[in-house]
Amino acid sequence: MESVELAVHAAEAHLIAESMKIMVVGMLTVFGFLWLLIGVLKAQGWFLTKFFPEQPAAVTQPTASSAPENAGNDNLAAVIMAAVNLHRKRKRK
Repeated sequence: MESVELAVHAAEAHLIAESMKIMVVGMLTVFGFLWLLIGVLKAQGWFLTKFFPEQPAAVTQPTASSAPENAGNDNLAAVIMAAVNLHRKRKRK
């Protein structure tokens, strides 16, 4: 009877060890794939910014009739554009 119990425990230990191996291999596979994906995306970003730089958008001047009602929006847009341009200049260095 004891030999049967020992065989059952040995089989359980073997199954646990095998499942741990499969789990580690699966986790390493997912980690490796994600690491590769990040590398490819960074390389793609570098390539696109180097060979296809983003052209700044043309800023349109408001007409005299729309200036009083849109003055606050125009100032906000100018501030946002200046901040974006400053960020892009710093990022290129």
